[in-house]
Amino acid sequence: MSSLPSAVPVTASAPLLDKYVLPKVALTVITLASFVGVWLTMSTHGAGVWWQVSLRWLHLISFAALTGGYMWKGLFIRPAEKPTQQPFFIRFAAASQDGFRRIVRVALPIFLLTALVDAGRFSGWGVGWLAWAEVALLVAIALAAGWDAYGRAAADAPFGQQPLARLVLGLLLLDALVQAGFDVTLAQGGQVWPLLVRWLHLAAFGLWFGGALWNIFIAVPAARQIVSLPVVVAASQQLERFRVAVRLILPTLILTGLAQSYPYVGLNPSALATSPFGRLILIKIVLILVLVAVFLTCPMWRACSPIAGMCKLDDLYAAKPEATP
Repeated sequence: MSSLPSAVPVTASAPLLDKYVLPKVALTVITLASFVGVWLTMSTHGAGVWWQVSLRWLHLISFAALTGGYMWKGLFIRPAEKPTQQPFFIRFAAASQDGFRRIVRVALPIFLLTALVDAGRFSGWGVGWLAWAEVALLVAIALAAGWDAYGRAAADAPFGQQPLARLVLGLLLLDALVQAGFDVTLAQGGQVWPLLVRWLHLAAFGLWFGGALWNIFIAVPAARQIVSLPVVVAASQQLERFRVAVRLILPTLILTGLAQSYPYVGLNPSALATSPFGRLILIKIVLILVLVAVFLTCPMWRACSPIAGMCKLDDLYAAKPEATP
């Protein structure tokens, strides 16, 4: 009968082809695709100048880092089912949350500052009361996320922070609705269906990007600090919860993106190559196809993490410990 190894191997990177770079490739692709998307959206508002696009993009990237992170913190981190594993789960959760707090301390000020600038300029463009709704939400987000990032956290009770994380997540998703309202008010006169599509697109982007950021820059480093079988179990369970969510998030991102492109190119493929909007949409489609390919490849190639078992716990049965370089 197979048994788990006493040590968890950490695979060294291959100099020729490091398969563990695939999640970072996916993150890079979605980052580029988001910039193209913001460029397209801002162009419809008559604000396609690079600095205006960059400012809005910084706002959405910081929003995404916060939204996906608070999704992971509030929904995917859970206590151990076995009492003997609980101390390891607590240490891993505490280390992960410490890493996320460091990200929040950078992302939150960027988000708040760029959001205030956006509220001011969109107010000048005629979005009306939505600008005040945005300011009210920003105050609530600043208070809640600021308390989470700068308040004193109990290292021995990381699961107690989850209600606040869920509150911040809800506020951020409401903020995405207001941001969608900004765009749709200017481009489609505030119609309900385009508003819903835009909101789902922004929310899906934020949840995917921030979740991927957590997996790469929080979960793996935290697990490396305290590599043990219970930690690998905790990390694998969290990653699987994210994968389940992505099975809904990624199709939502793609379908809402296509729905948003329809008013500009319709069902005419030639329009993708013959108009500036079409070419931007084509670039984004290519990037999204690359993203889908990476998403499908990562689990099959066990490229989610260099720590054996994080991609799939069954890998531990066949794993042999290797020296960490």
